[in-house]
Amino acid sequence: MHDGAAPGWREVMEKHYSALVDELGTRIDSDWQRAMNEAVAAERLAVEAQTRRACDDARRTQAEALNQALRGIRTGPADHVLKLLGEECARFAERLVVLVFESNQGGENQARAAAGVEVENFDVETAPAMMAAIESRDPVVAIATAAQVSPALASALEAAGDGKAYLFPVVARQSVMAMLAASGVEVSAPIELLCGAAGMRLESAAQETERAEKTEPHKTQPVVQLSAGVPASATAAARSWDELTAEDQALHLQAQRMARLRVAEMRLDHTSELQHGGSAEDIYGSLQKPIDAARTQFLHTFLSKSPTMVDYLHLEILRSLAHGDERMLGHNYPGPMV
Repeated sequence: MHDGAAPGWREVMEKHYSALVDELGTRIDSDWQRAMNEAVAAERLAVEAQTRRACDDARRTQAEALNQALRGIRTGPADHVLKLLGEECARFAERLVVLVFESNQGGENQARAAAGVEVENFDVETAPAMMAAIESRDPVVAIATAAQVSPALASALEAAGDGKAYLFPVVARQSVMAMLAASGVEVSAPIELLCGAAGMRLESAAQETERAEKTEPHKTQPVVQLSAGVPASATAAARSWDELTAEDQALHLQAQRMARLRVAEMRLDHTSELQHGGSAEDIYGSLQKPIDAARTQFLHTFLSKSPTMVDYLHLEILRSLAHGDERMLGHNYPGPMV
């Protein structure tokens, strides 16, 4: 073959085969890439589905355990309530102690351990953080130091976890009857809910005792043996309360319990929404559905039943969700119902 002559059949075939090989390689690469993408997408969907199932199972297990704990506290013997409270809350904290308040003859408020780690009796007034929790009747988070929670309690908690002490008051009969102090707490809402249930059980036990004393005073046995507790504030025994009838007082106490329980449930079931609402200063916007449902229930159950009723639900929402700052509830929050 001389220069300028047409290419021979062999050269043409080689070019043709070369083009076919290039095309085949491109197709194989494309098919392989597509197959890999489909496999990765399928695996991602499978992992996401498995993760969702695991999260759902974990939430279901935790909810069932919490419901069982609440049932045990509500229906168990009143004199074992605080012991049961410590046992059920142990899964939510590294170390904890349930304290009972007592007043001695000198008028000093002493605290002794009822459940959890051992702690010697100490004067409550040596623990400023505990006094703050008693006064507000709200949970308080403090540094677990002797100056804040008393030397005895600081030693018992041993500054576990993040070095903080979490104080949860147990309120009954307008007073803080006991307190759960914990350290190494990752999730506080379940502990707060269980402490609220324990307070309700102690209050109902005290009412049972009063009823028994009125019907058969000579046969009465104490249902629960606790001290008078530490008054939540100087106005705990205000004259306006004394002027209420026994029926109205009972209704007010039920309203307070319902308000604390519903707000504690909001904190437990809507943690992320509450955090978002707090950051946006619009808690009502984030929790409108549960707040409206609780308001409707409170209105029909309590406000419509007594002209002396107070909107305890609004007060609890303001104190527990907005930390006393009404601006955090948002512009659309309808405010107190009375």
